[in-house]
Amino acid sequence: MTVTFALAWLIAGLVVGIVATRFYCMRQFNQNKLQLELNETKQQLQQYRADVTEHIDTTHQLMNQLHEHYDKIARHMAQTKMQLIERPGFEPRSDVNYFAGDTAAQIRQSIHKLDERRKVNDQASHQPLDYSADASGLMRSHTERTASDN
Repeated sequence: MTVTFALAWLIAGLVVGIVATRFYCMRQFNQNKLQLELNETKQQLQQYRADVTEHIDTTHQLMNQLHEHYDKIARHMAQTKMQLIERPGFEPRSDVNYFAGDTAAQIRQSIHKLDERRKVNDQASHQPLDYSADASGLMRSHTERTASDN
């Protein structure tokens, strides 16, 4: 009987040991799985930071280029202003005529004629009437309708 008790205790101990080992291994497996996920997440975060840094650097370079181009445009505008507008000896002419001489003379003569035509005021001899003299349509009486219909 002692042998059977010893065998029973041995089998019970093995079962408990197997269950405990299995539980410990599963727990260890889950920890390894979590560790792998953590490492993967850290790599993704590092990649994201690298992408953001690259984006900021590229944006900074483009902004510097834009600023340089803007400065070039401003310098170019200042130089051309000096060359084209503020040249010494340049006097803008107020009597620039885009038409031929005879066309300009005709335009000057016709302007005075147009002004004279505009000055003529057309006045009416009497005020217009706001209504007709006789009643018409629905406003005339029944007797007037029968008399006019005949």
